Amino acid sequence: MDHLPIIDRLLQLSAFDGDSATALLAVHAHLLSELPPFALALVLVRDVPAGQCRLAGLVDSASREHVANVDPYGQQAQLPLFDDALSHRLLTAQTTLRIDVGDEEQSLPFARALLDACALIGVPIVRSGAVDHWLVFASPARCAFADVAIDALVLEANLAASLILQPLTTRALRDESTRQRKAIDGLADVQRLLLPDNPTIRGLAHAVHWQPAETAAGDYYDLMALTHHAPAEFVDHGADIWAVMLADVSGHGAAAAMEAVQFDAILRTYEGNEESGPAGAITYANRHFFSRRTRHHFLTALGVLYRPDLRRVTYVNAGHPPLLHRRGDTVHVRDHNGDIPVGILREHVWSNTHIDVESGDMLVLYTDGIVEARDATGVPFGAARLIGVIAHGPNDPAFLLESLCAALFSHQGSTIGVDDQTLLILQIL
Repeated sequence: MDHLPIIDRLLQLSAFDGDSATALLAVHAHLLSELPPFALALVLVRDVPAGQCRLAGLVDSASREHVANVDPYGQQAQLPLFDDALSHRLLTAQTTLRIDVGDEEQSLPFARALLDACALIGVPIVRSGAVDHWLVFASPARCAFADVAIDALVLEANLAASLILQPLTTRALRDESTRQRKAIDGLADVQRLLLPDNPTIRGLAHAVHWQPAETAAGDYYDLMALTHHAPAEFVDHGADIWAVMLADVSGHGAAAAMEAVQFDAILRTYEGNEESGPAGAITYANRHFFSRRTRHHFLTALGVLYRPDLRRVTYVNAGHPPLLHRRGDTVHVRDHNGDIPVGILREHVWSNTHIDVESGDMLVLYTDGIVEARDATGVPFGAARLIGVIAHGPNDPAFLLESLCAALFSHQGSTIGVDDQTLLILQIL
C-alpha cells in the first residue's frame, strides 16, 4: 500500500467508527505500510497463567479475517486456549520479544494457529495500568522482522490500539446506557400504571402533584373509594368512604421505584376491615415487606381513611412528614402518632389516630422532597414556608396546588427537584 505520512494514518485511524469485528482489520491496515507483510493476531492474557493465551482475532497478510474479533474479552464464547512452549516463550515475560520459531516449535498449536509462522513479534497492549491483550505479528519468513525498530513498533501499536478502543468503549457505554434507560423507562411506565387515574370520589375534591427526580420514582401514592367495603352500619348519604396512602422509599431512581412497586403489590393483597384502619394496612405491609435477604431500603408512609357518616379522619404515620389539616386559615400539624418507618422492625405494630373534620377542611400530604428542596444558596423550602402557603392559599384544591407548586418551583429554580416530590391536597365537601 502507499506510504502515507504518520499524521494522515493517525487521522484515518482516529476516524474509526466500526465495531470490534473490524477493529483488528483497522489496526492491521494502519501498520501494514510500516512492516514487511504480516499476519496480526489479538490474544487475550487476562485471567490465565503467564505464558497461556486465548486467540481473540486473526487477520492474515492479505487482510483476510481467519478468526473474527467479535468477542475480544472472551465473555460470550469460549476462545481457544493455547498453552505450549512457543506461547510461553513469547508471552511469559511482560516485554516485547522478536523471535524466530524453531524447527521443533513449528508443529506446536500456537505456531499452527498463527498460520504456520516462522517469525513473531509479541507486543503487550497497555490499558488502564494493566496488560489484558497482546498483538502478535507473524510472518512465514524467518528473520522477516530483523530490521523492525521494536520500541517504535510498541509505541505505534499501543497508540493504534488506544485510538481504536476509545470509540469502541464509547459505543459500548452508550449502548449500555441506552439499554438501561429503556429498562428504567419500562419500570417507570409500570409504576405510572399503578398510580390512580384521577378517581371520582363523592364528597371529595382533590389535586395531586407527583414528580420523580429521575425517570422512575421512590414516591408512591394511591387514592381510592372504599364504600364498596363499608361496614354494615354505614349509611350512604351521597359521600364515599375513601382512603389515601402516600409513601416515600429511601433514595430515588430505579431501585427505589422497584421498592415502591413491591409496596403497592403487597397493599393490594391486604384484606383487613375498616376497623383495622390504615394502621392495619401499614402493619400488614411491613410484615410482608421483609424478604429473606437484608433490605437496603426502608420507606416512610402516611395512610388516611375518611368516614363521611362519622365526619372522622383516621390516620397513621410511619416515620413520614406530618399530616397537615387546614380549617379556615389555620393549619394544624397532625403528628400525634409519628412512628418508625416501614422496613425497620418486622413485627412492629402501628396504631391509628382519629380527628374530626368539617366541610371545607383540607388535608395536605407531602413527601420530604418538598420541604427539603433547596435554593441556589442551599436554603431548604422548609415546613414553615409550606404551611404558610397552605394557610393563606386559595380555598380550592386545584388552585392551592398551583400556588404551592409555583412557590416550590420558584424556590428550587426548576420544576424538578433533586429528590422525588409529591403533594396531595384533599378537601372534604
